[in-house]
Amino acid sequence: MFCDDNVTYSMWRILTETSVSARNSLKNMNRKQLIKLGAQGALTLGLAISLSSCGGGDDLNAISVNGSDTMLQVGLAWAEKYQQLNDDIGLTVNGEGSGTGIKALINGTIQIAHSSRPMKDTEREQIKAAHGKEAVQHIVGYDGIAVFVHPSNPVKSLSLEQLHGIWAEGGTINNWSQVGGPDLEINRAGRNNASGTYSFFQSAVCGKGSDGKGIEFKQGTAAMPGSTAVVEFCETTPSAIGYSGMGYKTEKVGWLQVSKTTGAAGVGPSNPTVASGDYPIARALYIYTVGEPEGDVKEYLDWIKGPEGQAIVEAESFVPLSN
Repeated sequence: MFCDDNVTYSMWRILTETSVSARNSLKNMNRKQLIKLGAQGALTLGLAISLSSCGGGDDLNAISVNGSDTMLQVGLAWAEKYQQLNDDIGLTVNGEGSGTGIKALINGTIQIAHSSRPMKDTEREQIKAAHGKEAVQHIVGYDGIAVFVHPSNPVKSLSLEQLHGIWAEGGTINNWSQVGGPDLEINRAGRNNASGTYSFFQSAVCGKGSDGKGIEFKQGTAAMPGSTAVVEFCETTPSAIGYSGMGYKTEKVGWLQVSKTTGAAGVGPSNPTVASGDYPIARALYIYTVGEPEGDVKEYLDWIKGPEGQAIVEAESFVPLSN
């Protein structure tokens, strides 16, 4: 069974006593196989191997990570490579949304929260109240939020103003014919409100009203469980428009160039255009810890920010710190 992004995905590492051959059977599974397996499947497989094991095992130091769905792929790639280099470290990586990861950090159930949006003041206050320490922000890369459409859609570029008209409550663009496309009602697909991508796109595209409050998305905007679901909706629905991190692009979906002003030339999301600031819907990617990281967590974060970790950032279609 293939699990969607609303399922908690894990790079499973057996932390109980297992035989060497049992652990190796999981090590030999590549990262995409583990993603498809999903948390429930990994749990079932892990328990089965553990119960069938008859050999001894080594103790592992465990680091738990949860948060941004956008960062799930790069998070799994970091964990996979780091565990190859450090057999004594067990890493569990989940991607249930930035808000969910930050909540888990507040509750003390994880050591690292991935987030594709800055932590809110209220969340920082909750961290301090719960742990007596400040939340510490670590920027680990940059990302462009791509705007996806069906590949048959003749519309190839839109301005921020036009995107506002499509997405924002009160916006007047509801049919593709209003922006040079076919006579089809626009079907919008976004993320749910636990997603950092949801929050950032709302801020960047919908903006604020005259009262200073953020403008909501239009009624009827579909809240998808994950970035993959947004892209798949746009792949199969001729009237669709959606958004997610640019790393989720496939050959089966179209994406738009975006201009800062109507009439200006559009710019597509890419590592160079995000790094240069030319692409207008770009953001930082964050890791949050409670207080300054120490021990294994500090070593892992230092590695992520170092050459090997940043090479993975670039390989996963994000922009590394060096850019």
